[in-house]
Amino acid sequence: MAQNIFISAGDVSGEIHAANLVKSIKNLQPQSYITSLGGNNLKSVSNEFTANLINLSAFGFSEPLKQYSSLKNIFNKCTKDAWKYRKPNKLILVDYYGFNIHLAEEAHKRGIPVYYYISPQVWASRPGRIKKIAKYVKKMLVILPFEEEIYRKAGVDTVFVGHPLLDLVPETKGENGEIPERPVIGLFPGSRSYVIKRHISLLEKTAEIINKEMPSDFKFVCLKGSNLNFSSSLPVVFDEGYKERKNLTMSINVSGTVSLENALLGIPMVVIYKLSLFNYYLAKLLVKVPYITMVNLLAKSEVVPELIQDKATPENIARTALNILKNQSNFVKLKKQLVSFRKQLGEPGVSERAAKIILND
Repeated sequence: MAQNIFISAGDVSGEIHAANLVKSIKNLQPQSYITSLGGNNLKSVSNEFTANLINLSAFGFSEPLKQYSSLKNIFNKCTKDAWKYRKPNKLILVDYYGFNIHLAEEAHKRGIPVYYYISPQVWASRPGRIKKIAKYVKKMLVILPFEEEIYRKAGVDTVFVGHPLLDLVPETKGENGEIPERPVIGLFPGSRSYVIKRHISLLEKTAEIINKEMPSDFKFVCLKGSNLNFSSSLPVVFDEGYKERKNLTMSINVSGTVSLENALLGIPMVVIYKLSLFNYYLAKLLVKVPYITMVNLLAKSEVVPELIQDKATPENIARTALNILKNQSNFVKLKKQLVSFRKQLGEPGVSERAAKIILND
């Protein structure tokens, strides 16, 4: 039977995985009608597109409040217009809890079963959110191994499907582990404009310090996604299909999806992040985990160094990066350790596995 599915994703990385899930649904059941809310990736694979949620960039603690009116209008466009015209028989939510939980509540009221693919990181902060998820969501399809037990304990039907990056990031064995004569350091300032603004000058100053300490020994390059446009005193390149990253010796990057991607590629890294003072102190009150980098959380130890807020100075970042690059044996060991995390994240074929569960449930 053809299914009428509505899918919502509000952040860049989640929307890429959402689009791949839609492709898998279409491959398995071509007659399914997909209405989406998200960005250009979802728009390109859907039968109908409701609104661009990605462009709002409503993240963090304060931005959603600033964008309240726009978010409310999009919510109404979905539930009062799109759902009235074509009521979905299934709703798929992808991460982005702050908005998606309201769609879940509305769907629950209307008797529409809700599937959550890629859990919001409620285990890191505000665990009370699990109660709402348990109330409104029929099934969780989680991508991290430890999430399954967390949700099952809360009474949520949960399946660990594996991490979708396994289908995107090419497998490596950590070969070519030796430090080259002229290392190439990749700089990743972020995937959102306000994050980039906060980190780009910090990364440029870090590069200056490294070059002063070891002149002409290093090459630096800033890497960006297709949805970004920013300038830098250093070369800026578009990293499509991880082609640029295969040439990197190491990375200095903000926390987030990029950290796990680099780990799967076996790229040693220094992870940094700076917030506004308000958001930083609020995060300190809410965040309940000891690390912000996924490989550190999986390892339960600081495998890669994290320099957050006041510790994220050009001097500290440069010194930490040079310490990694000055020890050949530790460098090789770290590359192999990072690559080993792949086996903790499940098996390839994640979006197809998730699609089958949703279609057959």
